[in-house]
Amino acid sequence: MKTITSPTQDGMQPTRKFQSLKSKAEGNRFFVYVLELVILYVLVFATVSVFAQEPATASKVPGKLEFVKETIVFNSGKVYLNWVAKENAEDCIYVIERSSDGKEFEPVGLKEGIGSPLELLYSWVDTKPLAGTSQYRIKQINNEGSLVAEANARSVSSPDNPLYIDKNSRLVQVK
Repeated sequence: MKTITSPTQDGMQPTRKFQSLKSKAEGNRFFVYVLELVILYVLVFATVSVFAQEPATASKVPGKLEFVKETIVFNSGKVYLNWVAKENAEDCIYVIERSSDGKEFEPVGLKEGIGSPLELLYSWVDTKPLAGTSQYRIKQINNEGSLVAEANARSVSSPDNPLYIDKNSRLVQVK
């Protein structure tokens, strides 16, 4: 860029034209800088948005939840559920559901699942089980609140009368 100067008492001083061109160039530099920032923001946001989206599917079917061991027992008027989660399971929430007909399940309990390189034992007790035959199943929910997997329902029967008389000892016992 060619500099135009005019003589002054103390030396050479830029003309007003040069000063106005210089201020416009500085203003343009700021404008270019802001424009670059906006374009960078849009590119980053668009990239993150595209890669963060899950592929569109009609419905996401949960997987089958499998445990190393799972037991369900009715004892002394309570139902005890125990299960051993596989090693390297992720952090999650286990939701215990109960049904009287095997079709309509209602959540009755929660258990926090801990991610671990070891197999972990979990237990839950239903202190107010339904009379007759009930079915229980366990669902696994991830930290985002999405259903990951669900186990098959397991049945347990509570006796109509939990007390009975042992004919040999003639004592009243709990089934």
